[in-house]
Amino acid sequence: MTDFLNALTYNHSHPLLFNSALFLLLFSFFYLIYTISFSNVKARNIMLLLFSLYFYYKVSGIAVIVLLVISTTDFFIGKGIFYAKKKYSRTLFLLLSLLIDLGCLFYFKYTNFFLQAWANINEIKDPVVLNVILPVGISFFIFKTLTYIFDLYREVIIEPEKNYFNYILYVSFFPNILAGPISKAADLLPQIKNKLKINKELVGKGFFLIMSGAFKKIVIADFLAGNFVDRVFDAPDYFSGFESLIASYGYTIQLYFDFSGYTDIVIGIACLLGFTIAPNFNKPFSSMNVTDFWRRWHLTLSAWLKDYLFTPMSLKLRNWGSFGVMIAVMITFIICGFWHGASLTFIIWGGLHGIAMAWDILTNKLRNKLKKKVNMVIYRFISIFITFHFLCFAFIIFRAADIDTAIKIYEKIFSSVDFKLAEQWIHLYMYPFLVMIFGLILHYTPLKWNTGLQDKFIKLHWSLKTLVIFIAFIIIYQVFSSQSQPFIYLEF
Repeated sequence: MTDFLNALTYNHSHPLLFNSALFLLLFSFFYLIYTISFSNVKARNIMLLLFSLYFYYKVSGIAVIVLLVISTTDFFIGKGIFYAKKKYSRTLFLLLSLLIDLGCLFYFKYTNFFLQAWANINEIKDPVVLNVILPVGISFFIFKTLTYIFDLYREVIIEPEKNYFNYILYVSFFPNILAGPISKAADLLPQIKNKLKINKELVGKGFFLIMSGAFKKIVIADFLAGNFVDRVFDAPDYFSGFESLIASYGYTIQLYFDFSGYTDIVIGIACLLGFTIAPNFNKPFSSMNVTDFWRRWHLTLSAWLKDYLFTPMSLKLRNWGSFGVMIAVMITFIICGFWHGASLTFIIWGGLHGIAMAWDILTNKLRNKLKKKVNMVIYRFISIFITFHFLCFAFIIFRAADIDTAIKIYEKIFSSVDFKLAEQWIHLYMYPFLVMIFGLILHYTPLKWNTGLQDKFIKLHWSLKTLVIFIAFIIIYQVFSSQSQPFIYLEF
């Protein structure tokens, strides 16, 4: 009994994760009560709010207080923006929200980064390091609450949320609080306030997405990480240039299936609750350039950066023409990199994407002319091939522990790749190789195949659905038992 009660309290070493047995147990108990109270909007929302806050407490401990403080201040600041009669007053409320929200984000996420940078500039040997614990998901729920403030300020939202508890639920909504997708208030708040339907199609879609997400995460992403990718990135000195190159491919595939698997799971859970959350991916490795990639990868973050950062900045710089747009792109993606983590590796990664998108702007007319002269199939293949390799090489510094590690891997790839080692490598790493090939095939299959498979699952009799789910999770569990790892984007 004591062990069970201890399991219900926060444990820093064992936070509650979507792919844990404890979450399955807690969610099953919650869902039973939730479905009973579902027809009553007020009772449903109370249940959902209590579980969301408890879920975040289990994930991040007393950081739930930070969540409540930020949510509460923005709830009242939103009212201030709405009722302020002068633009000057509205702007002051906006700045107050930015000060509180970004102040919290910078304190928890970037304090030690700036202290270390100050120490390096001043050649201080023993820099001050604060014992600051980063609340899980803070980057995401701060961006979520800021969408509400920005949209009120821009009058995209006509009036502020009147119900305090509804707003807290919007920010703390447990399916997407940790790593997105970043729901806008205009999309999620109306669902919270209105009656929802849980029907056969929505439940079937939910279970299908949870199954596919668990498969992506555990069978593909975790298997690649545990059996090859992590070995190379953790100790690059022991691996050849060829192995480093393959590891860059492997990490790109791992990251996609880890994050898209997570997204499938949380969207599936939201479906079971009767909610709709925006998708986050649209076959990103089919991109013909980096600009196209950001229209397919992490869609809700891309939309946030475009709506609230890039577009206002580019409008301010519109008199500078294409140069102004390129400046806006560079600043946006350096901030995007810094948002991912307090490290120079992330800033450089963001800068690389900014440079690539600036290149897209510069060469847009030239590429349009080239399309008319070259066979479109060939042009598309070459464009996707080049873009994919840029992404893989950029993700090296994204994954590397530090710049020195990234440089070692780059040096090995660009100076000592020996493709004669391919046969030997495949023999040693046959299963990771097959999983990588399978992952790429799965990614490039037509979208209608996945939709068709989902529709067929939804139409199955409940007994067959149960059998399919049981078999799927038996298979997944065989890999899960030895290869399970935390979701990558929970670090950001």
